[in-house]
Parts: sequence; C-alpha cells; structure tokens
Amino acid sequence: LSRSSLAALFAFAVFGSANASCPSGNDPNCAWEPFNPYSCGADLECPYTTRCDAEAAGYNIEADCCQSPQPSACGLIFDPLVCGSKQCPYDNQCIAELAGYTAGQCTSPPPTCPEASKDCSGEPNNPYTCGSNRCEYRSICDLESAGFTTSDCCQDTRTTSACASIEDPVSCGRPGGKQCTYSTQCQADAAGYSSNQCCNGIPATVACASIYEPVVCGADPYWCGYANQCEATAAGYSEAECCRQPDQNTPCSGEFAPVYCGQIGCQYSNACLAESAGHDSNSCVKAPGTYSSSADTADTTSAASCKAAAGAGAAAALAAAAANFA
Repeated sequence: LSRSSLAALFAFAVFGSANASCPSGNDPNCAWEPFNPYSCGADLECPYTTRCDAEAAGYNIEADCCQSPQPSACGLIFDPLVCGSKQCPYDNQCIAELAGYTAGQCTSPPPTCPEASKDCSGEPNNPYTCGSNRCEYRSICDLESAGFTTSDCCQDTRTTSACASIEDPVSCGRPGGKQCTYSTQCQADAAGYSSNQCCNGIPATVACASIYEPVVCGADPYWCGYANQCEATAAGYSEAECCRQPDQNTPCSGEFAPVYCGQIGCQYSNACLAESAGHDSNSCVKAPGTYSSSADTADTTSAASCKAAAGAGAAAALAAAAANFA
C-alpha cells in the first residue's frame, strides 16, 4: 500500500509539545489543524501534533523536523530505516511511506551500537533500549556514556512480575514524540506507561483492505492513528470512538468556521469538511467563541455543551459515515 503522496495524515486536532524544554507557539488556531505529528529540533526531541504547532513554535518544517506518523497505523514490525536528506528514522517502510518517503529514499542504518565509554558497573540495573537500532544498555549511566540521552531511549520492563507470553503489541508515547513498542500492555505497564498512553497494534491475523481512509481514535493527548476503520476496529475501537479525515478531493473552501461533530466531538475547520468526513450536518455544532464569514457575532456556548450537543444524532451520523465509505 503506497501512501507516499499524502501530506496530511488525519483530520483531528490536538495540542502540541509536552516537553517543558521545547518551545510552544501557543497559537489557538492550531487546535483546528489536521492531526499530523512532527518531531523537531537538533535531536528530534520536541513533539508536535500538527504542522501548525511546529511552525508556531518557530521551527522550519523542511529543515528542522521529521514527520512522525503513529506506529499503530502500520503493523508493529521492526525493520529500521533512515530516510531523506535529514535521515529521519522510522521503524519500517510502512511508517516511512506515511511520512511521504518512497523505498528509494530510505536506507537501513548501520547495524552498530556505540559502546559505553565508562565503567558503570556500580550503577543499579535499569535497562533501556536506544536509537534506531534499538541498542540495549543496562543503566542510564551506560546509555549516556554511549552518547544517548533518555529522550533517545525506551525504558525496558522494570519488574520481576510475569506477563503472559502472547503477542498483543502496543506502541506508547505522545504523538510526534518518542514511540516505544512492547509485546503486550502488561510489559508497557511494567515500563511505566499506562493504557491511555498506548495504542493497540493491529493483530497479525487481521486482513483489512489496502484502503487509506485514516481515522484517529481515543482521547487527548494520546490519540491513536489507523489507516482505516477496519484496522481501528481490529485494534479495539468502535466507529463511535474514532474521527475520520475528510476526503482530500472534496472541494471545500478555506473558511474558518470550526465545528464539533459526532459522539466524541470530532473537530473540523468548517461544516463542508465535516460532511466530507461522513458527518450529517445535524450532528454538528459550531465551536464556542468562533466566527464565520456569514456571522457577525461569536458563539460563546461552552465547549462542554457543544460536545454534548454534538453527541445528539451521532449514531445516525456514524452509520451514514460507514455507509459512505463502505
């Protein structure tokens, strides 16, 4: 499945960086931009959930950032690649294609792991896996003396309790930031993550059609991205828990008149885009405190009541969306 020509991944808005050392643009209009995670900075240490957030924080997307699709949108296969002139790292070709790279633009990183440069034998055992080759280090002292920081690494399981020997993979971490994969949620929990910080992988036994109609599911700030609703359903999300991206071929205007739609309050920049995503206009309400070109006064309804109103008729709207994309 080739998706390299797609620039925007998902149409759902969330807010940017959770890293206190990373700049924030604080542009409220970014909340309505398509969900399209980026990692920015010298070491790609700053996560942003939209291109707008990254640019508002002062980054040049082409020079300073790598697009960072959610691993949950692909099988959680580890076959590392670095792509493009910026050498953006990805776990497999599917994720690289979601970021816009073809196979010819990617290469495998050198299969080497730097060794620790100091004796850390006196440090407590606290294992991490670091870098695009998933290099294993026994302690923070070891990884730091090998040239890594904890922001480059994933915490390994930190418990002697037994997890079931099954393959039910999850990827954990904030969109646009470091993504850590584990064989099960039990192992992710033991590494310090909670279930609301992780996205379920797609079971290897599930075969969905090779159709790219992306959805995001879950809750702010840890949205989970999938290539289509079939994959999201296989990962455990119902249609009512997901938001569809508008059809990119729909001729909608650039009017900024944002609306909430559906049972979980999916956000779109205008009603045309919401309808393109499969929502009935009757299931959508204008966002609070916003203007449109056809209105002179702001709607000051509370966000809570807007989202509650958006739930009215959601079942019919989601059924219509499913029918439209069947």
